Amino acid sequence: MIRISSLKKAVRDLRYLLNHEYPRESAVNFVSNHYRMHLEERHLLVRCVFSKAEINAHQRKAVEAAGVKGKRLGVDGYNILITTESILTGKQVILCDDGYIRDLRAIFGKYRSGPDTARAIKAIVKVVVKSAPKETLVLFDKQVGHSGELASDFRERLRLSGLKGDSFAVGGVDMKLREFDVAASSDRAVIEKSKAIWNLPAEIVRTRKANLMDLKNLK
Repeated sequence: MIRISSLKKAVRDLRYLLNHEYPRESAVNFVSNHYRMHLEERHLLVRCVFSKAEINAHQRKAVEAAGVKGKRLGVDGYNILITTESILTGKQVILCDDGYIRDLRAIFGKYRSGPDTARAIKAIVKVVVKSAPKETLVLFDKQVGHSGELASDFRERLRLSGLKGDSFAVGGVDMKLREFDVAASSDRAVIEKSKAIWNLPAEIVRTRKANLMDLKNLK
């Protein structure tokens, strides 16, 4: 449970520290400890609060669906899948300082397919079809259990949709995403190194009700 009153103060203070170039990890730890943030609140601070310089840099990379048309699209498999599942199941998702939508589940390395996985895959592919990329590759970290099965499920859904593309379980997903014209991810490391970034979960949020918190409203 996120405590809004404490979170407002923590977000305000962390923004201040980041804007004054304090190291991110030290700033997050200081603010989290000061306001006694629990794990979900700390995760929000880590993933969703940015300096003005970071916000500008991330937004310069952002493209809408129209910017994907005719391009090679690389999808950060776990990143996009987990966020989409959160949206579809009513779990808390955040419209972060930099305009990207992120979840707070922190389950990447422990992810397991569940009853909502197939629905999320279908929703993702449906959005990608509308954006009309030249080619789509969905990449999963092979070090996470059952990544091969997930890649296979995505591959079949891409085939059924008529999209040109494929899905693989590979090592070094972040590095490989940099090679594409556009990457679909909200991971900070991917955003900073990629040519262009598509905020794919935002397209899904536009078509359905979501448990969405906009950090800009916490000012």
